[in-house]
Amino acid sequence: MANNSSPEKNIGLFGGTFSPPHLGHLSLAKDALSEFNLDRIFFIPAYIPPHKEPRNVMDAEHRMEMVKLLIEGEPGLILSDFEINRKSVSYTIDTVRHFKSGMPQAKFHFLIGSDAFFHMETWKNYNELINLIDFIVFPRAGFTKEMIAKKYSGAANVVFWAHTGLIRISSTDIRFRLRSGEDCSAELGSRVSGYINEKGLYR
Repeated sequence: MANNSSPEKNIGLFGGTFSPPHLGHLSLAKDALSEFNLDRIFFIPAYIPPHKEPRNVMDAEHRMEMVKLLIEGEPGLILSDFEINRKSVSYTIDTVRHFKSGMPQAKFHFLIGSDAFFHMETWKNYNELINLIDFIVFPRAGFTKEMIAKKYSGAANVVFWAHTGLIRISSTDIRFRLRSGEDCSAELGSRVSGYINEKGLYR
């Protein structure tokens, strides 16, 4: 779990629903660790994502356990239960404030896809957020660097574009395929896939 007394100075925050977490998430995080010289990345599963209907979101404890299985044994990747333990709607601005207050000397970067970043004006206190933390943006189809730069040209934050290729694994697609009885172990990894099968999730 998160330990905010950590001496590391270059920290990534990777929030999301993670329903389910998959090897694309893992690949992005490992690439970011290397490319941006991060000391660690906190995976932060949301308790209740603000843009999703709560009844349609998998139980938080299951999602947290799946993230734990996905990143277990991976150096520099840490599971944070901050949003889960709050047991309320998970707003990124609150999470960023929490980590920055707990590690005031650290430099923080928020990992995000270009599709989500493009729609950040729908997030709580987005004007504060976009000036509070730097962003590591991963390219997603249809949301280009030029579109982002034009829309948020007045923001004071720094946007770093990851040089990774497009990740074509989608949690939405995986959920659909699991409901159809398909084997998604190639996208989920054996541990997450085994957990889903054991608990009968997404059926």
